[in-house]
Amino acid sequence: FLSGSSDINCSFFLLALQVGNSGSFNEIIHFYWLPGEDLSIICHNFSPGPWRIFCRENCQGENVLINTTSNKETSGRNSIEYSERVHDKSYNLTVRVSNVTHSDSGLYRCGLSDSPSTFVKFKAVVAEALLDGSKDHHLYKDAGSSLTVACFFGFWGKTKYFCRGGCEEEENILVYTDGVRAQSGRYSIGHSKHKSSDVFYVTIKNLTQSDSGRYRCLSYLSSEKKLYVDFNIVTNVSSETTGPSPLDQNYRATSTDLPLIVIVVTLAVIVVLLSAALIVSYRKRSLRDLEMRGYGSQLMETVARKQSPSGDLIYENIESPSNNQKEN
Repeated sequence: FLSGSSDINCSFFLLALQVGNSGSFNEIIHFYWLPGEDLSIICHNFSPGPWRIFCRENCQGENVLINTTSNKETSGRNSIEYSERVHDKSYNLTVRVSNVTHSDSGLYRCGLSDSPSTFVKFKAVVAEALLDGSKDHHLYKDAGSSLTVACFFGFWGKTKYFCRGGCEEEENILVYTDGVRAQSGRYSIGHSKHKSSDVFYVTIKNLTQSDSGRYRCLSYLSSEKKLYVDFNIVTNVSSETTGPSPLDQNYRATSTDLPLIVIVVTLAVIVVLLSAALIVSYRKRSLRDLEMRGYGSQLMETVARKQSPSGDLIYENIESPSNNQKEN
């Protein structure tokens, strides 16, 4: 079981416990805070054990906030304090998170042993903002994220509504309750007391672009008197959830494909120029060889046609000096 800190109204805790056991919701008790407040919960009715464990979600890796055998320890904004009363065999572990923000919302566990099956679980709900009727509220969120806000009223209202636009039309009512909590699809309501005032929390999960618009928290004080707070949601569609526009595609084609084309064309020109240079060089070499052959045959013919003083042709066998030397 769980009990709230001194900041949590006792009657609210008992009512929340009844709701958890009624079967309307799961067994996990929900507690509500505003940004900047300190989360403080007493986990009790444990069997004694050597460990003092405070963790989030699956209690693995970075989700382990404190794991110690000491009776008192602090780690960043998180702290634990163990106490026991021998006369009634009460073993209590008080867990705290100071200066909470919306990102601190989620499932928490605490226990005195290293067996997760013995851990006590509770759900912390931290609003992103406290809204009242004094001004027009505009909230900006990304598609796919969730939004939780606290609607503040000065008086207790029995029935609480969360609506799209006004609550006059039944189809505009997203979720309502006469109790502490209610949920319908992506929408939920949770009620708490804050400094003797009536506050209820509304949540929309997995926001889409179509969720942009005006919303209303409505609390009925009586059949003739009601209080409400209006706010606007603007859902931003991030580039990760949508494909690029044709303009973006053209820009990307220009900025990424153009350098590749330039490189390919440049390489092609270089290959052509190198080929042309090789061809020219080869042709020049061929012409040079032909010229050398022509000159040599002309020389041989001239030597072979020398005439003797008597006018007869003399054919000489022209050999290299090395061959002549060998014969001598």
